Amino acid sequence: MKAFAVVRSLLYGEEMYTLASTLTLFKEAKDIQTIASIQLPVFPQENLLRPTTWETLTSLSQVVENVRVLKQSYSKYQRSLALNRALGLLTNILNSPDILPEAERGLILDIAQTWKEALLQIASEVGEITITSEVCNPYVVGPPVEGHLFVGRQDIIRQLKELWVKANQLQSVVIYGHRRMGKSSILRNAANCIGEKVRLAYINLQELADADNLGDVLIGISDAVSQEVKIQAPSDNEYINSPQRTFKRYLQQVANNLGDFGLIIGLDEFEKIEDLIEAGKIPENFMEYLRTLVQMSPKIAFALAGLHTLEEMTADYFQPFFASVVPPIKVSFMTEEATAEILENPGFEDFPLGYTPEALSQIYTLTYGQPYLVQLLGFQLVRLYNDSVFEMKLLRAPIFTVSDVEAVVNNPAFFQGGRGYFEGVWGQASDGAVFQQDILKVIAPYPEGLTLREIAQLGNATEEAIETLKRHDVIEVKEGEVRIVVELFRRWVNQVASSSS
Repeated sequence: MKAFAVVRSLLYGEEMYTLASTLTLFKEAKDIQTIASIQLPVFPQENLLRPTTWETLTSLSQVVENVRVLKQSYSKYQRSLALNRALGLLTNILNSPDILPEAERGLILDIAQTWKEALLQIASEVGEITITSEVCNPYVVGPPVEGHLFVGRQDIIRQLKELWVKANQLQSVVIYGHRRMGKSSILRNAANCIGEKVRLAYINLQELADADNLGDVLIGISDAVSQEVKIQAPSDNEYINSPQRTFKRYLQQVANNLGDFGLIIGLDEFEKIEDLIEAGKIPENFMEYLRTLVQMSPKIAFALAGLHTLEEMTADYFQPFFASVVPPIKVSFMTEEATAEILENPGFEDFPLGYTPEALSQIYTLTYGQPYLVQLLGFQLVRLYNDSVFEMKLLRAPIFTVSDVEAVVNNPAFFQGGRGYFEGVWGQASDGAVFQQDILKVIAPYPEGLTLREIAQLGNATEEAIETLKRHDVIEVKEGEVRIVVELFRRWVNQVASSSS
């Protein structure tokens, strides 16, 4: 490198300097980690002095790319494929030494041999993929995912750590987002992801919707707390006679016995509180009562999960709780990287199926990282593989392609299976601001969206309806164009609009 740096301005000087630099990078990489971290320079393309050498260096660059896949991919099939490709490229180089100019031949053969030995050292860890029976479907459609199946929400977990681990005292928070976005899964798994010092008692208020009175509601909450902290809850009779005082005393007892731990009381579907108040089952000051409980001890806090922020609630019942919570955490779409992680690493260490990069990209385009739809697509793809290989006895590679993804989403059964999500988002658009569904019907035929003026010309629309749909992650407005965010939901709405017209 030093020598060629002196003559870079001469004919072929820049090429030879780049060649020397590249050989230095490759020579210094001795193991998988350093090979994967090589930053490849731009290779010269025309009027080359060493064309054969550059062809070989291009093969070594492809080895680097495959080693990166080997290091980064969660898919066993992808890792096995990348390992075999890299070993094949290196073997070809080692078996054809005579095509290389003598000056760099020894260096390149030494690099290829060193890299091959590094790959062979981990070959047993990667292994070969042989599928002899139906693949167990790891994707969860419907209920919240739990335990090792919960992956891909590090962004939300990081924010909760700041509130519950790094802060001086536990902070109450609202976790909100539109339907099937993964709020319940986050709430159920938060404690396991955050650390040993935080315990979380999970209560789905939907299950308490039939409660007759405040005592029934507080019994349900205290049972969940008791199960988590292993402290006996008061009797049902005590709650019937004096519900608020009984629960407050119980929480004080819990706080006194938590030691170094903190307790989060997670109330999922918190909007049901408003329904219970409207039905006269619990008092209008219920949220004010919860606020007094939060102020009682720095070791106890509440996490409310639902479709809305407290500010969006129509009634004033939630106003007293405002001062007790930090700014809400929005659960929105997953990133493309998180989507790929869930698909390739769905929680099963021995999951043998993989995805081409193009298939992963297509799934993200269709779902925009909507967790429920990502899981539904993965579920249907595994079912497609099992049906093809073990029912129809077809030969196919254990890797999903764009064609597989399109085959799944073009099957009417896919939209039938996802009705819970599609109808839920559609139904939410009938609440609050008027004309939300009208707007969706108007823009659904246009994947690229329409301008606000075009929407106004084609149907009913209000600024409030547009803002509501944006806030609920149903549409987005970019450079004056309004489009439905999730492509699969757009297709479903288009079917609804076509069938109703």
